[in-house]
Amino acid sequence: MPLKLRKTIILNLRWHRRIGLSIMVMVIFLAITGLLLNHSPGIGLSKQTLRSQWLLDWYGFQTTAFSGFKLGKQAPNKQWLSHPGGHELFLSAEPVANCQAPLLGASRLDIPRNKAPKNKASNNKAPQVQSLLLALCQDELVILTPEGELVEKLSVLNSLPENTSGLQVVGQEVFLRSNEKILSLNIDSLETQASQVDVKEWSQPSPLPQELIERISQKAELPGVSMETLILDLHSGRFFGNAGVLFIDLIGLLVCVLALTGLWAWYSHHRLKKLGD
Repeated sequence: MPLKLRKTIILNLRWHRRIGLSIMVMVIFLAITGLLLNHSPGIGLSKQTLRSQWLLDWYGFQTTAFSGFKLGKQAPNKQWLSHPGGHELFLSAEPVANCQAPLLGASRLDIPRNKAPKNKASNNKAPQVQSLLLALCQDELVILTPEGELVEKLSVLNSLPENTSGLQVVGQEVFLRSNEKILSLNIDSLETQASQVDVKEWSQPSPLPQELIERISQKAELPGVSMETLILDLHSGRFFGNAGVLFIDLIGLLVCVLALTGLWAWYSHHRLKKLGD
């Protein structure tokens, strides 16, 4: 056997083994993920949703913690406004309106009214209180009744100032904070104007009761990633961005090289048999 041919065969087999060992784990991984994706409809991968916080952060989902705004000092404990993400605003454990997260502020407005007609047993008018719930979402103010019925929505397209980031009710007045300016909101005309009132504190969220969190979790459209999407992104390398895609491309090229060196090894072995004969 020619010495040059022997060295070529040995070198070829050495690189064939090295490449095979270096990509063995990735080839097995790609084969398993490919099989899972091929049978995804049958095993329901698209219906399995993952909501792990680190995974949502990795995919860039904007999630909000389970916190909310307790509505008024005299309101019962069940009166909370919260927005767990997605598109739904919750009053207690019931979705009542759609608005974009996050929930920036919420409060209860109680307006004393005079009840008509007069009470027959008294010359005094019986007091009546009209209550409204105000929720400031991203670029939208939602006004509700205490029962959760939608009264009005204000957006930046219809009189809500841009960059509104704070909401507070002081007495019977509603104040908004926009671009570090304080504005008063006329609840009847829904118009805003500059105010000289110095609002010291704005409505702030508080942790929701655990029982309420559990009830909301069962109904809320929480953001998540399907198992099928995760496996597909891992299979293609997109899970790790452009670097991951290039790495999978490299594995594909090495598999091609492995096939070529394997073919060359077979051809060399066939040639050696002929020379031996």
